[in-house]
Amino acid sequence: MKILFIACYSPLINNSAAIETLQYLNKLSEIDNNEVHLLTVNFPKDSIYYDEALYSMMDKKIKVHLVDGGIVFKKLMPTNDSSNKVSLNNKNGSVKKILRKVKNSVVIPDMYYGWSRKAGEYGIGLMEKEKFDVIFSMHEPPSSHLCAYYIKKHYKKVPWITYWSDPWLKDSTRENSFIVKKIIEKNMEKNIVNLADKFIFVTEANRNEYIKDYEFLKDVNKTFILNRGFDTKLYEKLLEEERPKFIEKHKINIIYTGEIFSKLRDIKPFIKALEDIKEENEDYYNLLNVLFFGNIDDIEGKKRLQNLEIAKVSPRIPFNEALKYMLNGDVLLLFGNKNSKQIPAKIYDYFGAKGRILVIYGDQDDPIKGIVENNPKCFTSENESEEIKQKIYQLIEMYKDNKIKSDPDLNYEWNSIVEKLNSILEGSD
Repeated sequence: MKILFIACYSPLINNSAAIETLQYLNKLSEIDNNEVHLLTVNFPKDSIYYDEALYSMMDKKIKVHLVDGGIVFKKLMPTNDSSNKVSLNNKNGSVKKILRKVKNSVVIPDMYYGWSRKAGEYGIGLMEKEKFDVIFSMHEPPSSHLCAYYIKKHYKKVPWITYWSDPWLKDSTRENSFIVKKIIEKNMEKNIVNLADKFIFVTEANRNEYIKDYEFLKDVNKTFILNRGFDTKLYEKLLEEERPKFIEKHKINIIYTGEIFSKLRDIKPFIKALEDIKEENEDYYNLLNVLFFGNIDDIEGKKRLQNLEIAKVSPRIPFNEALKYMLNGDVLLLFGNKNSKQIPAKIYDYFGAKGRILVIYGDQDDPIKGIVENNPKCFTSENESEEIKQKIYQLIEMYKDNKIKSDPDLNYEWNSIVEKLNSILEGSD
């Protein structure tokens, strides 16, 4: 099967969606008789998101087609040059917040729209040359689907499978968009849904929302649920390497890798829980080694976290390094999203590790509840400091009793997941 795989977020960069893309690409490429072509954004090497180590993990058989991101992309993409470092890390983080506000509230539908037009034109020519059997596009962001839409309009007989990792119009980060932006994007989404052949969702809640808005999606042959997973072979390889330098052997290593956007994730109750433990039980407090890797836009929360002797806040790190910290961690921390139907994808990475998972819900309706509530690896809490504190105390007791480690949950291993995806692409599911 010859697959045209379209994704703005590719293994050229280090974010959750790119990691997901990497795994799907590699596993699809491993299947006999598959030929995978990736059409993606040409991220500059000086972008703060560029990750050469992650890119090197992509199967060399995959044929990569890079298309320039366009003017808006270049204006909004933060880079590693010294002047940008100053502006993006200034005292109050105002520049970074303004850029994000512009991106979420004004740019239609996202900063990759210019790319989607160029890549669509490129893809039309590529289709003529390569004669692909199927088109597969991944949201987020929506421009991946827009690119595929332009191609599909010229090749209507080629099946187009769409992957919806997040809601589009009902994403909480888009709530405050201007009314004109909402109207235009609603029309974009409608065009995509009407032309696509199949729809893959990662949560039942998100699928139900789309069925509610587009009744014809009730057809059981049109929609599917597919979650992410972990790669056992990769994990085994990384565990053979040297332990990361900030891991402390005789402490409880609590690990968080990823972004903290305060609009989605409130870390203050977790910090308050640590502060309370410090006051109540200094011996237990000193057993903790709390490591955060990634950007935190909550300036006050970040300062409070940094003021704790047992906590360390570091910039984002390459994917394989983040995995090594996760695999050597005792407790893996996960914050759910507020007012969202999205499930943070790192939960599936966590299921492959031997640490326990502390899940702090974004709100009462957090969709991750259905995955973690009855899983023995997971300790769950509402985002309230007292409850979080009690869960941390329980985990400390488990550590003292030498019961903190738990077996990986093989229900979330990649191979079986990608077999299902492959069958959807082939049309046999």
